[in-house]
Formats: sequence, structure tokens, C-alpha cells
Amino acid sequence: MSKPWRVVIVGGGFGGLRAAQNLRSDLVDVTLVDRRNHHLFQPLLYQVATGSLSPGEIASPLRGILSGQKNTRVLLGTFVDVDPESKQVTLEDGAVLQYDSLILATGSQTSYFGHNEWQEWAPGLKSVEEATTIRHKILMPSKWPNESPTRRNGAHGSGSLSLAPGPPA
Repeated sequence: MSKPWRVVIVGGGFGGLRAAQNLRSDLVDVTLVDRRNHHLFQPLLYQVATGSLSPGEIASPLRGILSGQKNTRVLLGTFVDVDPESKQVTLEDGAVLQYDSLILATGSQTSYFGHNEWQEWAPGLKSVEEATTIRHKILMPSKWPNESPTRRNGAHGSGSLSLAPGPPA
């Protein structure tokens, strides 16, 4: 019997998780590497930001999701380099993973289209940390800039806040 085909997947988001789930087979040895130990259901981050859901309600442990797959292991680590010649991936802690096939599903980051100064007023919403930062700003109006104490306390009516998606990154 030949050795299983070694597949390394970098990223435990939608793409990496789906790839790992589709590779359930005794013919494949799957290693999924992510810098976080959970899969984040990003479409509901806005509900964490507005206080409707807690972060734990939209994040599930990767090991738990893939626990039924005996051919899959999950590693906590940060990808730093790939050497296609020797077919190996290097992680930040120095670990080296050999592969026969590599799947890079590293996700995305917020783009300000060359205007990083927008970040102060248009925070990203791609992580639990960003969602909880937004929630803190919404629920702690005393931290809002350029607001007088009487305005913050409702003396001049109630303020409003709108959240809307931006253009695709």
C-alpha cells in the first residue's frame, strides 16, 4: 500500500475548511494550518459589531469541525514561506511541513484603495477583534469624537448610526 498523498492547507476560512472537508479519504493526509484556532462565520460579524451576537456564536473551533475526519490534523501557526522546489511550507515558529499538494486559502484584508487615512473613520470588519472594537465604539458613545457632553447625554435628541457594506475588496 502506498503512502497517503500529503495535502497542506493554509487558512481555515471558508475556502480552506471546505477543501479539508472535501478531502475526507484514506488516500489523503491533510494538514490544515491557521493562525487562529477557530473558523469565523464572517457574514455575521456585523451582528457582533452591533451587539446582537457574541463572538462565540459565530466562531467554531477548527478541530471540533474536523474532528470526524481521521485523515486531518489542525495546526495553530502562521504561514511565512513556501518553497515550491522542495515542496515545503515554513511556519513562523520554524516548523516545516512537507506537501505533495498545497492549497493557499489565506483570506483577505480590508482595502482602503490607497487611502489608509480612511481607516480611522471606516474600520474593517473581517475579524472578531474588529467587530468588538466597533461594538465598543457604538456602545460607548462618550468615546465619540467632537461630541459635547450634553449631546452625548441626549439633551439634543437621539443620534443615529448606520452600518453599510463597502465596495468589494
